[in-house]
Amino acid sequence: MKLYPWLKKKYKKIILQYLNKKLHHAIIIRSNIYIGSNKLIFFLCKKILCTNSKNLFSCNECQHCKLVESNNYPDLHIINTENHKKTIGIDYFLSFINQVYNTSKLGKKTIVWISKTHCLTEATVNSFLKILEEPPLNTLFFLEYNSFFKLKKTLRSRCIIYDIHPPSQKQGIIWLKKKSNTFSTKNLLISLKLSENSPLLAKKILYSSLWIERKFFFKKVKKSIKKKNLLNLLNYFPNHTKKKVFWIYSLVLDTIKFYYDKDLKLINSDQKKLIKIIQKKNKIKDLYIIINSWKKCFFCLNNIAKVNKKFILLEPLILWENIFHF
Repeated sequence: MKLYPWLKKKYKKIILQYLNKKLHHAIIIRSNIYIGSNKLIFFLCKKILCTNSKNLFSCNECQHCKLVESNNYPDLHIINTENHKKTIGIDYFLSFINQVYNTSKLGKKTIVWISKTHCLTEATVNSFLKILEEPPLNTLFFLEYNSFFKLKKTLRSRCIIYDIHPPSQKQGIIWLKKKSNTFSTKNLLISLKLSENSPLLAKKILYSSLWIERKFFFKKVKKSIKKKNLLNLLNYFPNHTKKKVFWIYSLVLDTIKFYYDKDLKLINSDQKKLIKIIQKKNKIKDLYIIINSWKKCFFCLNNIAKVNKKFILLEPLILWENIFHF
């Protein structure tokens, strides 16, 4: 197993600080989804707990490395959400912390890895803050954190934050070509743009039904425009609803970009014909109204529990049909 190339620079920076005994005892690894933050933390843990390695990476051969690899290292505590729960409660959290205090150490370091920091309840965070003020001896805390969520300021203030950014499009394309040589560069670039430059998510899209489903969905958008019935699109939303809302949002965004400058780089560069149709049949002021309605729709689907999806989708579709110049 290799470290993703876009993570190596950040890995070396953190490990050098550890080797120079300058690494803070509580580290937040903050990133978007599908950037590989979990793999970065895994490689950091493995190196820190390794007993043989004299370079920047672990040896992969000592007993400690093998135990980490098999998820059996006694002093590496990975805290995830409990079964069938969406949060990390205080009792569940403290059961791990008690192990840190009460068990003997196999090596010199103990590591606590919280894989979903945003799932900590308020009571758990408050308890954790007290632990961070007087942490267990020779213990490191790695907090994996998705930047989409909010994190309590008091917790952030007691940690050092390392932001993990997506690679450049060029680096992403190079990696994808090694993993996905059956797709054209154009399609690799589209999948990257749809994935906010995450090569891991781009690869997932390319090798799932989503890639075919996206093209099918855009055909239905084109057909609905031709038949002057955008409400008909409601029939094609049941599966992957949020993704399809994002696809429409990105399509309207491309249309706005195309309206101002036809040479701008589009997200959906394979849908130029459809973009031209939408551009001809919508005024620029209407396009801004449309894109805001889809943005609101995406927000509602993402943040309101047990939302009536059909009801939420009707608003932007009705709005679009009413102002569309068929």
